[in-house]
Amino acid sequence: MEGLRALLEEGVTAGAFEVGAAWVALEGRPLESAYTEGATPETIWDLASLTKPMAVVTEVMKGVEDGRLTLDEPVTGPGGLKTTIRDLLAHRAGLPAWDDLWRVAESSGDSWIPGSPPVRAAVAARIGALAGTQAGTCYSDLGFITLGWHLERRLQAPLEALVSRWRWGVPRGTPDHLRCVPTGHCDRRGRQALGEVDDLNCWVLGGVAGHAGLFATLDEVGAWALDLANSAADRGGRIDGGVVREFWALERRRDSTWVLGWDTPTPPRSTAGTRASATAVGHLGFTGTSVWIDREQDLVMVLLSNRVALGSASKTIMRSFRPRFHDAIRDLVGR
Repeated sequence: MEGLRALLEEGVTAGAFEVGAAWVALEGRPLESAYTEGATPETIWDLASLTKPMAVVTEVMKGVEDGRLTLDEPVTGPGGLKTTIRDLLAHRAGLPAWDDLWRVAESSGDSWIPGSPPVRAAVAARIGALAGTQAGTCYSDLGFITLGWHLERRLQAPLEALVSRWRWGVPRGTPDHLRCVPTGHCDRRGRQALGEVDDLNCWVLGGVAGHAGLFATLDEVGAWALDLANSAADRGGRIDGGVVREFWALERRRDSTWVLGWDTPTPPRSTAGTRASATAVGHLGFTGTSVWIDREQDLVMVLLSNRVALGSASKTIMRSFRPRFHDAIRDLVGR
């Protein structure tokens, strides 16, 4: 714990984040966790793009396991978009990375309401207009928004009902609200983001989307990641190990480091550290969150923080901090 806490304090001192927390599991069991000042085991974090693997990818894994979904089933999106679940998971569905959905929502009327049917229709039309404009592999929030909508149609339930283990935001006035970590002032909303998703595109969609929106505690994120690692190692877990290994298979990669919904190390400067195994899988979140599962080293590492509260300057600092953080954890556990 002392070593983990020292790593987190290094991040604070360097200006990577204001508040942080770390969680480590080794050989299939939780090992240790630590927190900076301002965080406790009860603290609730905006997970940003960890929503992709925690909500959407895990739900697809479950659907493939029980036969409700197939990886190669067609997905018909807005504007005539035709792709598959597999290509959406691998970020090669022909959609660009991002678009300003706030501006899109404004086109639905001056008094637009986040998450309302007119806003959702306007966003769908915009995604349709962008379909096929991106060649090759491109990490795409728009693709995961589309995949989230596909799951809602196929499984006949809203995303927040399909994925109800964690929170989709924490409303003001609730007991949990003050347990949330602030992610900084939002100029467009004119207020501090606390308990509401930092990602504006997700906020435009009502705080629930395939690319962002989940909130959870450190232990909740760690337990989810460890459960998948144990599934893949055939030592228990909620999902069949063969399904998890199929999603993580390196041969799934084409012109990128992406497998199905997960990234793999990018040598020589992976955020997973300089000693990450080739079969490691992970994902980052814009707010300063990450999960790395190194199967060869039997090691799970979770980092949660509020990087965005320090502004754009923290992005470069965080980029250099992450590899040091993961290498130092390997030193602590002898990996």
